[in-house]
Amino acid sequence: MNPLKYFKLFNKEPCPCGSKKVYLECCKNRTDKPTKPSKKPLDIQIMEQFRKSQIKCCLHPDASKCVKHIKEAHALQNNKIISQLSVDGHVYILNPQKPPLIIPIENEEPEVLTKIDHVGVNHATTSTCFCDIHDDEVFAPIEKGAPNFNRESNEHKYIYAYKAFIFEYYKKLVQQKAFLINIKDTPSNLRNTQIIRYYRSLSITLQEMKSVKEFFDNGIIKKDYTGQTTCVIEFPERINFANYACIAIDFDLNGKKIRHTKRGYISRLFITIFPEETKSYIILSCMNKDLKIYQKFFQQIQKTNPDKIKYYFDLILPLYTENIVLSPRLWEKWDEDKKIAYTFYANRKEKQFLVYRQILKFGIYNLRKRDNNFGEGNRGKLDLFE
Repeated sequence: MNPLKYFKLFNKEPCPCGSKKVYLECCKNRTDKPTKPSKKPLDIQIMEQFRKSQIKCCLHPDASKCVKHIKEAHALQNNKIISQLSVDGHVYILNPQKPPLIIPIENEEPEVLTKIDHVGVNHATTSTCFCDIHDDEVFAPIEKGAPNFNRESNEHKYIYAYKAFIFEYYKKLVQQKAFLINIKDTPSNLRNTQIIRYYRSLSITLQEMKSVKEFFDNGIIKKDYTGQTTCVIEFPERINFANYACIAIDFDLNGKKIRHTKRGYISRLFITIFPEETKSYIILSCMNKDLKIYQKFFQQIQKTNPDKIKYYFDLILPLYTENIVLSPRLWEKWDEDKKIAYTFYANRKEKQFLVYRQILKFGIYNLRKRDNNFGEGNRGKLDLFE
């Protein structure tokens, strides 16, 4: 790709607004719609636009069987996972649907933090991305009434990986819709290099994720649960949080860089972490074509002290994923300092994320020769597994 493409749009390329015209004949010369100036910080305006851009659709590959009713499908099963975490029908999550916390900073833009919110189990990890029929059909093997997770079952591992992927894919579709609405109303934004970089990144991510969706769609239609490799870590106790993610982890357990990106395309891990009655699991999956990237990491995980694994994910998860569900038994056990630290850490984005990722790298690197003394109380300030 021409390096200039990260900073500017070219006259003859398709216009980012989705009109199918070239940029020169579309948004380059259009004027912005008149709008009232907003006093709200940019981050809040973006969050509000994201909320307005929610999509109701069914992402199942067989549209011929879809019904009209699109439900609030759970990325983490309500009856088998979230119910294990809830107290009086509630859990804690990062909730962008609620007004954020705004912290004024002298001579700078205010800090805008998505709050950790007390929500009902029916609204935790939900998205309107499946119809009634397909949500029930596809996820029945891991829903209420189904057997507990079987680490030998390719079907179970495939469906958990699919769930981790498809709900993140839906979020990218919502981001795309919000971007298109913004550009149609304010085409002058396409002269902003930050907006162009965001557009390029989102476009590459969607191209990459569409190819992954084709892989999962094929497996779902044919009930073919091969084509991926899964690493399962089992703990003999019930943890008080759960998580799903479709992310690329940057560092292994020794702080060594995992080279997961080539020409802008990222090879991701599909991660699900959850408790059952007497056990808990971390399920890590990747497509077989990406195994050469993650095989050494999987081998490390399988050979490493379980307490060190917990410490590693304590460091990784709040920074890399926004989809952590906390039991009130854990959240309400933390003092105010821990709650503020977790909220701050979980809100790091873009440049701030890159800074904290480097700090994380050195933190993990310093652990490479340490295998012991990671038990409860020794894993760090934010211990998700306590």
